[in-house]
Amino acid sequence: MDIDKIINSYKKFVGNEKPEDVAQKKDDTLNKIKNASALSGLLENIRIAYDMVADSVTGRYKGVSKSTLALLAGGLAYLALPIDLVPDIIPVVGWADDAAVLTWIFTRCADEFKKYKEFKSQSQSSSSQ
Repeated sequence: MDIDKIINSYKKFVGNEKPEDVAQKKDDTLNKIKNASALSGLLENIRIAYDMVADSVTGRYKGVSKSTLALLAGGLAYLALPIDLVPDIIPVVGWADDAAVLTWIFTRCADEFKKYKEFKSQSQSSSSQ
């Protein structure tokens, strides 16, 4: 797997769109899944993952490894795309595979999430001063 290739393709995707369009896609995905009980416990981590990937590829955050970035981008793509191992249109089970994949990814990225939350907290407190 060529991690640089994955990251560059994500940068091209994000770079060709206005920031508000990327934010809208995030919002659309979150709205789509907020009623999916299998994913409801993951919503906060999904938000964090979206923000971490976006901040990383735009250069606002430099604390994430390339392998973690590729893992998060892949997990978010798996969630957003309709093509899964178990299609999302199948009640309960369709979202369960997404939840399992994301839970595994978020567990592997727990330390990175903690560092990113600290970064966001520090940058928000410094911008409010």
